[in-house]
Amino acid sequence: MREKTILVFAPHPDDEVLGCGGYMAKQHAEGAQVYVVVVSDGALGSPPDVRQQECQAGLACLDIYNVQFWNYPDSRVPINGAILNDYRRVVEEINPTQVLLPNPQESHPDHRRVTRGFLNALEERWQGQLLFYETVVHPAAFVNHVVDITEKFNYKLQAIQAHASQLRSFNYVGYTQTLANLRGFLANVAQAEAFLLYEWDGSYQHFFETRPLISVIVRADDMGYLRHALRSLIKQTYDQLEVLVVWFGADIPSLQDFDLLDIRYIPGKAARSFNLNLGLKHVRGEYVAILDQDDVLYQEHFASLLAEIHGHPKVDVVYSGCKVVACNKVDNRIKVNKVIEVMNHAWQPGRLLIGNRIPIHALLFRATVFHSHQFDETLEVYEDWEFLARLSLSNFSFAHLDEVTCEYRAFSKSGDQLLAQIHKEKGYLSHREHVLIKLLKKLDIKHFEDIVFLVKNLEEQQGTFKKQLVEKNKQYQTLVKRFEQYYSLEQFLAQACNDMGIEAADRAGIAQLIGRALPQKTLFSIILPVYNTNATLLSQTLLSVRSQAYSGWELCVVDDASSREETQQILQALQDDMVVAPRLHYKRRNTQGGIVAASNDAIKMATAPYLVFLDHDDRLHTEALLILALKLQQQDYTLLYTDSCMIDHGGQIMHTYQKSDWAPETLLHINPINHLTVVKREVLNNLGGLGDFNGAQDWDLLLQLVALPEQQICHVRQPLYDWRATEGSVAYKGSEKTWAFEAAQSVLINHLTQRGLKEVSIRANEQSSGFISHWHSALEPIEIIIPTHSNLSGLKTCLNGLLQQTDYPQFNITIVANRCPSTMRDYLKTLQSQPQIRVLVNDNAFNWSALNNQAVMVGNSNSAFLLFLNDDIEIKKASWLGDLRRYLDLEGVGVVGASLFYPDGSLQHGGIFTDPQWIATNINEWGTMSELRVTRNVSAVTGACLLTRRGVWEQVSGFDDKLAVSYNDVDFCLAVRAQGWRVVQAIDVELFHHEHATYGTVDNPKKQALWQKESQLMREKWGESLIERYKPHYDVQLQQTRILHME
Repeated sequence: MREKTILVFAPHPDDEVLGCGGYMAKQHAEGAQVYVVVVSDGALGSPPDVRQQECQAGLACLDIYNVQFWNYPDSRVPINGAILNDYRRVVEEINPTQVLLPNPQESHPDHRRVTRGFLNALEERWQGQLLFYETVVHPAAFVNHVVDITEKFNYKLQAIQAHASQLRSFNYVGYTQTLANLRGFLANVAQAEAFLLYEWDGSYQHFFETRPLISVIVRADDMGYLRHALRSLIKQTYDQLEVLVVWFGADIPSLQDFDLLDIRYIPGKAARSFNLNLGLKHVRGEYVAILDQDDVLYQEHFASLLAEIHGHPKVDVVYSGCKVVACNKVDNRIKVNKVIEVMNHAWQPGRLLIGNRIPIHALLFRATVFHSHQFDETLEVYEDWEFLARLSLSNFSFAHLDEVTCEYRAFSKSGDQLLAQIHKEKGYLSHREHVLIKLLKKLDIKHFEDIVFLVKNLEEQQGTFKKQLVEKNKQYQTLVKRFEQYYSLEQFLAQACNDMGIEAADRAGIAQLIGRALPQKTLFSIILPVYNTNATLLSQTLLSVRSQAYSGWELCVVDDASSREETQQILQALQDDMVVAPRLHYKRRNTQGGIVAASNDAIKMATAPYLVFLDHDDRLHTEALLILALKLQQQDYTLLYTDSCMIDHGGQIMHTYQKSDWAPETLLHINPINHLTVVKREVLNNLGGLGDFNGAQDWDLLLQLVALPEQQICHVRQPLYDWRATEGSVAYKGSEKTWAFEAAQSVLINHLTQRGLKEVSIRANEQSSGFISHWHSALEPIEIIIPTHSNLSGLKTCLNGLLQQTDYPQFNITIVANRCPSTMRDYLKTLQSQPQIRVLVNDNAFNWSALNNQAVMVGNSNSAFLLFLNDDIEIKKASWLGDLRRYLDLEGVGVVGASLFYPDGSLQHGGIFTDPQWIATNINEWGTMSELRVTRNVSAVTGACLLTRRGVWEQVSGFDDKLAVSYNDVDFCLAVRAQGWRVVQAIDVELFHHEHATYGTVDNPKKQALWQKESQLMREKWGESLIERYKPHYDVQLQQTRILHME
């Protein structure tokens, strides 16, 4: 008889002891061999090395030492790809008789993916006993096997206690005792563990997964499109999916980047209906969805549709609304331009007989639909319309979900054409008659009645709409009159709540309970200068203070000699307010001094340790001070700032601004922080208060704090402040207040001059917001390094630009010739007579990192600065190199990159965003509101034009030559940042870049395999450091009206 061998899979370090620690200890004591595989690194709980040490210590308490750590990313354990080979390898090595896995019904995605991944990998490859264990976080609803662990229970508790980093946040000991006692009670023992036991023969099974499986068929021939579609599937909140990629492209697609999806690859052919029917032959799910490669689904798409169809058992097909957006593809980049229309129509019998308004990916089918119906393979287009019409004619039941959950991307060359125009240009309309003839043959008298009903219904709707329009107009006039009766809407609501004894809405009430639980000391002094403020707006500002969920505040108000009577009346009422008066410090100035003088007077009255700056027409969110207080309980920060909303005069949100983390060089060109800003009072007093820059005093304050260590600065990633944009405010249009514009210029000149920079000048950034700063920079020698292979014309253009067009006086060029053809070698020989140029020959396999490292180590000079430049760069402007070099005059800047453009003038590179999944994304658009068109701090810049200090290069040991082709520049920038340096993207330095002329594109399996290998290396090396920190974003709210002024 075989010796019992047990293999346990734990998604995270600690799952193995929580789920089956007692069972493992008991089996080991009885002579079984026990092996443990920990799949993820557990990095979201604590550093991976800590988690690993705790896991080993915990297993040692059970006398188990055979453990492997696979270190896949926490919360992103793949279900597909290389991990399947890992499962197969370990099973082949250990040859277990029993495998323990998380229960298939677990709530954590990693737990579900480990179980499903293992079963997918070992289907038809292994037979044996499966034990699905439960965790204390999610006890199993159904178990069939209970094990008495009474004798080993204390050992299990000791093993759990070894995970000290987790016990600080979770009461795992208490949870475990409760669950073990419950399972023991049911089995008439003291403590027990419960399992779902299954004797598996290796065949495909659902394995007690109670959630229905959705099979998603994706037709594709272009990886550029397919990536977007698959990313939208990864983001689905409902993840019980199998993805069937029916591929009819030239080369086999590389799908390893999508290993979070359960993907099966099916070779197809260039025939639309054939590919759909082919995919249908392979579905296993209870439901079927179809997604074309150039469309995307929103996050809640499947969750919403599934809930709808579950609520209607007799419905066969459910569909949602779909947004149609105009797009075009430029240089393999998908550009989403504008919304054309929204298809979100209620179900009408007969409507499909005259045309289709339901995109195929907006539908979810019961799989039983396809038992009797397939797609018509004689149709070249409109196969979805014909199929849906046949279902309707066959009396299948449809239901409509009145939500927009997906996006139909309509591609055209111009990127702005309507759907009908696109179909006409593609020749689709000639096929419409063919479909109609097919449908006509299937019609009977009932179907004609449906069409008659449809027309009649439309006529009735038209009449109803006219009546509703008249009625709505009457209601509107009534509301206008009613609104005029109230001093302000906010005052009315506040009074109504007081009359009813309600302090706030539910969320605010909960926030107040949390606020009262905190120490009730005065933590914040709110600084509020007031001058001739509209009474309604000032009332809203004061109400937002009065309504704070956290009560540890005082209000310091200075009236800057307001002459407006309504302003004075509000301020007088404030002094009599029973809630505010005890916390109020109030002063009225005799003469107007401006916002700085008024603010400084308010600061002098403050007594709390932190100052909160509030403008007299803006609003604090109810939870603002509460969240800041919670942050300060965690750490003693010097400066805190939050995200914000911009609102119009009526209080409607115009956009939400998600700010970047602390970015000192960005602050030299624009003030991205503004509100809400909180600073230690002691620090500001040491600075002598706010500087005398009316209209730009907040920017000046931030620049005075720019040298703070990042550990003393907290960015609260929540919008907690409403910044009001009126017709004359800086919030609406910076040019509205030239005095504020001039003050900002003075602030920047003053700051840069104080830093020792010479000949500082500031001009407006005409293409975006903010400014472009310039100063005189020392013209120190620069070593320019250019790897090259066969791009002869590109290299000539690049060198001509350097030698003939660039006005920088001191630089040397080192060209690294890598496996060059004879024509290139002959040209390089002609260059060796030029004193500025040195040619190195390297005939090893292409390795961008190694080529550049070689050039630095045996280069042409000992220049303090190194410029890494591609041979496909074309110079646009003579001053470019000096403009780039000057940014290294700024203390703390280790790398600077240029803005690169395609020859047609479109943006190719404006910096790099990093991401733990996608590693790096080239910034090739300026953002929703051109927020990226400003010189700023970034995570990384491209190696096509990367300037750094030689000392920085040496500090990080150059480029990592394990990254031969991809991400070597990103890796270098991350290493530089890890040493405390910053990376800058210079928006005012522009070059042309003929991308991929040096190495080419990733266009064959060998290059793709190398790219995938280097991607995984980056994930393993940098982990959470890949989380993007410098990505500002405007979430613009779509509304027709912007109330910028109201009397």
